[in-house]
Amino acid sequence: MNKYTIIPSSFSYKLSPIVDQELTISLDSQNQELVEYDRSATISLEQVYDDERQSCTVFRPTFKVNYLYANTITGTTDYLPFQYNLYYVDQIESAVSGVWKGYPQYYEFDFFRPSIVDNHLDYRSVSAYSYNWNYYITYASENDGDKKMSYSSAPIGNINWDAKDGIPFSLLNTTLNGKPIIQFQCIAPHGLSVGEYVELSFYYTNKNIFQVYSLGNGMFDSESNMFSIINVGYTGTTFNNGKTGTFKRIINPSNLEETKSKYYVRRHKVLTNVGDVSAIKNGFEINAFKEEKKFEFAPITPNNKSRISQKTSSNSYNFTVERDIDLEGLIDNQNRPITELYLSIINRGYTGYFNYPTNGIGLKQGWAFNITTSPNSWWDGTNVNSNTNIGVNSYTKTNGTTKTFYYNKELQVGDLIDGDFCEWNDYEQKERVISNYYQKIKFNQSVFQTVQNPSTNSLGYYYMPHNKMTIRVFSDYIETTNSDEVLFVPKYAFYSKADASFRWRDLYTYGFIDNLGRGVDYPYLNNAQYPFQNVIFRLIPEGYNQSYNMGADFAVKPLIDGCE
Repeated sequence: MNKYTIIPSSFSYKLSPIVDQELTISLDSQNQELVEYDRSATISLEQVYDDERQSCTVFRPTFKVNYLYANTITGTTDYLPFQYNLYYVDQIESAVSGVWKGYPQYYEFDFFRPSIVDNHLDYRSVSAYSYNWNYYITYASENDGDKKMSYSSAPIGNINWDAKDGIPFSLLNTTLNGKPIIQFQCIAPHGLSVGEYVELSFYYTNKNIFQVYSLGNGMFDSESNMFSIINVGYTGTTFNNGKTGTFKRIINPSNLEETKSKYYVRRHKVLTNVGDVSAIKNGFEINAFKEEKKFEFAPITPNNKSRISQKTSSNSYNFTVERDIDLEGLIDNQNRPITELYLSIINRGYTGYFNYPTNGIGLKQGWAFNITTSPNSWWDGTNVNSNTNIGVNSYTKTNGTTKTFYYNKELQVGDLIDGDFCEWNDYEQKERVISNYYQKIKFNQSVFQTVQNPSTNSLGYYYMPHNKMTIRVFSDYIETTNSDEVLFVPKYAFYSKADASFRWRDLYTYGFIDNLGRGVDYPYLNNAQYPFQNVIFRLIPEGYNQSYNMGADFAVKPLIDGCE
């Protein structure tokens, strides 16, 4: 085919002159033979779909949340909109004394606040899901080893430490199978195995590294919080009963730098603003716990009006992000691709029952080992180490009396909030949660008085704000290769100088489930992943022992012992 076209110069534009023209023709061949299989290559739509799915970094997560709570704390108030709407107790006595005692109704705790005419709020239906709580998508983005921590409970006593110091313990000299041992009672699961080593925060002569001899003390489920070393005849006061300290786990003391664990509080970065996560009730679905309701008779109410009051609800909710979240280029707190997203539920408390501030902070924070059966000094309003970084706003109203009401500020994209107390080991390439992160809402005693003589350590409720969704899974197997073969080594791999090799865990592909049942297989559509997660969100009242066995995270004891 002739690909050249000659246009006479007189046609270039009007009145253009006629000139001689010359065209150089190349004799090079412009033809190429067509290879048969190139023309008839088969395109696998399944393969194209999978390739697109594996490379996709866009997510739109959905969480189904069952909300469990116990409304157990009563109080009194002279602010009439609150007084007229309590779930009353001891009504006859209250009618005689004029001091009405009861529980705040369920809608002061629930995710959805219905349109209640109480002369307190200028209710807006568009804000129904945001009066009590705010919802964010977050991920663990960095570590804080300098976080100040404290533990105060029997039998260990009082211990203060920085997160990077490790896990605290108390000592007990005893015997095991006739052998003298030194038993370490830890405030949280230690993560050790028999034969591994611990580095103590104090020395015996010039030694502070000892081998783990045994776990537990023979009691059910004590292995997670107790370990022992052999007492070879240590003298002096180093290992006296009741002595406290911290330890760090070591896999191999000959490779101390690489196999010693690091300890820290991980911090979450906010990916969404308020309003980016929509909440809806699940239709016709409630949880297993019944709702508590009763009829309040007019003669035994402070305003002489009959009504139905409700103490608890049993609703189930769906939380969905209204816009796609692109994780491309983001890394987690260990400089790896993000494998977990979190639905972070943070109390707002707009109606003002809670969050009386000290130094501008009303919402407190701590970890599972800080939750004890009696009020723990860690949560005291004067303890700045238990403050969150979330400030408060306020408003004032008068109805029977004048009160100031406080509520927590909203977070913005890019804000950081604290999270779980964790352990990381470079050699294992594995992170372990030592103790879960909790926040506490405390009653504003000037608005709702729960005790006769209020203190700065007011009663309240605990909850775990960060609810995990796994979007990728790391392999259970550690890959290794020498420094000469780096073509397929991921950026997050750890280089072991002792082994002269890279160490890492591969990321499973979407849709792959290993023989341990580990992996994810979420729907993929329109260039976005649609992961789904079931969550139980608990609001835990003061006095409930969230951590049994000296700080172990919440566990349900079996009805049978370990031998059956």
